[in-house]
Amino acid sequence: MEMEAMAEELLRVMESMPSKALQHKLGDYSRGEFFLLNYLHKNGGAAWPSTMSEAMQTSTARIAAALNNLERKSYVKRESDMEDGRRKLVRLTSEGVTFIEEHRMKALQNIAKLLEELGEYDASEYLRITQRIEHISRNFVLEHGTI
Repeated sequence: MEMEAMAEELLRVMESMPSKALQHKLGDYSRGEFFLLNYLHKNGGAAWPSTMSEAMQTSTARIAAALNNLERKSYVKRESDMEDGRRKLVRLTSEGVTFIEEHRMKALQNIAKLLEELGEYDASEYLRITQRIEHISRNFVLEHGTI
């Protein structure tokens, strides 16, 4: 099968996947509020909005809007920088830690179920290919700015 035909088939499969499908739900962890909470959780519970913007490859305005929502939910709080009061450090609250840890646990349980359904060989191949796609995507974005 030619690469263009495979691309068409892959796009068709991705588009026909139910929006509640596990892969779709797992994608939520790389976007929006889940991404920010995960980012904070993996980085010691605190980060600068500008660093989060770079990691998410989005504008600081989008980060600020998401942080406003997370702050309203009591999942994060902003603290003024001691040296520069205009800069704000974002910290996970205990509620934020509980929320993201519970969601990560559910995600891990669901991933484990998916991998069990695939079986050891296919699960291993899925992981290998996904890691390769992640690596290629990173390089592609560095070279071209977008996918």
